[in-house]
Amino acid sequence: MEGNRIETLDKFVTEDEMIYAFSPITMVSLGGYLAVSHFQNPSTTEDIDVIIDPELQLAMVKVGRDLGFGEKWMNDSVALFVSKSACESIFEDAEKQNIILWSGENIRILAAPLEWGLETKLRRLSTKPHHLKAITDVEDVLVILNTLIDQNEGPLERDTIRKLNRNGFDVAIAHSVLDRVAKTYQERYGNNPFF
Repeated sequence: MEGNRIETLDKFVTEDEMIYAFSPITMVSLGGYLAVSHFQNPSTTEDIDVIIDPELQLAMVKVGRDLGFGEKWMNDSVALFVSKSACESIFEDAEKQNIILWSGENIRILAAPLEWGLETKLRRLSTKPHHLKAITDVEDVLVILNTLIDQNEGPLERDTIRKLNRNGFDVAIAHSVLDRVAKTYQERYGNNPFF
């Protein structure tokens, strides 16, 4: 479903000279779209959270409105919580990581750095444990953790994960959240994700 909408946006870019001048346009996505498109996590996503150039936001609103997807089907509200320097490092690290979630003639969507995706999910679980997306956040955390553990060829240092803070000013990840995640991970994968 989201792939068709992105294809429509990709085609729309060629129809708007102002936006087309910026193509190919790279966006960085985290959250549900990453979980569904890269990890094939069965959770559903109602929108695509991205960090983008503001000029493209206008095109996404128009496509959403014209095709009945809604104006916020793809949104950059996550960028409100990211400092400019963090945003730049997220783009750089996404390029290095090179996980391409979608690529067309005019648009390319890269996965956000997995460590940052893990950090944002763990932080939301720490600050809003009863959030509507808490269950899917835990599922996403487990899949991301498993991937990072595979890349690391072993468990991750718990204190390093707890201190993840790309912005430099965010609230620390709660020990209780890491305890819960470790227990759930152990039940699913048979080993402890942290040392």
